[in-house]
Amino acid sequence: MTTMTSADLRVHNQVRLLRAVHDAAEPLTRAAVARRLDIGRNTAAALVGELEEAGLLHEVPAEAMGRGRPTTLLVPHEAGPVALAADIREDSWTLARIALGGELTVVDSGDHDRTPAVFAQIKAAVDQHATKHLTALGIAVAGPIRDGRWLHIAHLGWNEVDLDEHMGAGWPPTKVGNDARLAGLAEARRGALRGAGTALHFHIDFDIGGTLLLGGGSQTGAHNIAGEFGHMPLTGSRLRCMCGVQGCWSLDVGTYALMRHFGKEPGYGAGREFAREVLARAARGEPEAARAVDENAAALGRGLGALANALDPEAISLSGLGIDLLRLRRGLVEQACRSGLMEFRRGEPPRIAEGTVGEIGPLRGAAEIAFDAVLTSDWLKRRL
Repeated sequence: MTTMTSADLRVHNQVRLLRAVHDAAEPLTRAAVARRLDIGRNTAAALVGELEEAGLLHEVPAEAMGRGRPTTLLVPHEAGPVALAADIREDSWTLARIALGGELTVVDSGDHDRTPAVFAQIKAAVDQHATKHLTALGIAVAGPIRDGRWLHIAHLGWNEVDLDEHMGAGWPPTKVGNDARLAGLAEARRGALRGAGTALHFHIDFDIGGTLLLGGGSQTGAHNIAGEFGHMPLTGSRLRCMCGVQGCWSLDVGTYALMRHFGKEPGYGAGREFAREVLARAARGEPEAARAVDENAAALGRGLGALANALDPEAISLSGLGIDLLRLRRGLVEQACRSGLMEFRRGEPPRIAEGTVGEIGPLRGAAEIAFDAVLTSDWLKRRL
């Protein structure tokens, strides 16, 4: 076992302090940091001083609250690290800048031709917006990435797309993640699931994808492809999915399911405008649209109940189309979920919440995995 020296321990605590500042919902005081890290106030003051000298943190006066010694707040230094985050949708992309502490600013966006050539567009945008403070890049994609390399997006016909081939030399240190998993990570770090020990998050767009979160961390699995809950036969569909499996939950939940209800052919990243129209018609009480939304909501609830039996979450959050389904049919979703629970669980069903991060959930999650690569002892040792 490796023995940690006093110097190693100091760097370890500096990283913990930076992480606390980055994750906090609002700026922290030195006293709050000392409590969170379970260290003495003098130690906290020394760590803050060292990080300020290194151009990573800065102390600013807090708003005066009556008599007594004025309080200071810890904020990111203007010369501190920044990361870039990209979200690749089926026909568009967005690039944002994130600073220590979580401030996120969209800096670029564009359309693409639904081929892996989009990575060249992302690289050009990254080069344009890179500065000497850029430390890492996170990218969200709408499909699983096996072993961190092989990207699959069935509805775009992307099969075994080699990320190494499309992301060669010249890129900053880069992490790529599934959009639904990253949306869940964003909710755990910045939104509705903050503080939850065991939770599930589902992002519903064309279909449904999700992630299991333990202690705020999204579970990746042995090959980095955990969380394909949409490809489990939870609702008994007789249809065959584009992934190659019969009966996937995804066939009954999301935009494509709404399209099928009206006899339209789903696939290849089309149908969002149609789904919004169906939701609006359902809200006005049009019978056929209402039935389509009812089917979506009931299938969503049944799947959530089945997964709650297996994973016992204290909370479940939804984003994307899931928020619309809760707004229009919360009672139906909750009833279907409860009826799918084992009887002894029905008295205390998991809380089902609307995600609060919003449509930028995958982008926010991509920013979080970029900073996860930054806030490490190795990176800090190089910086100091």
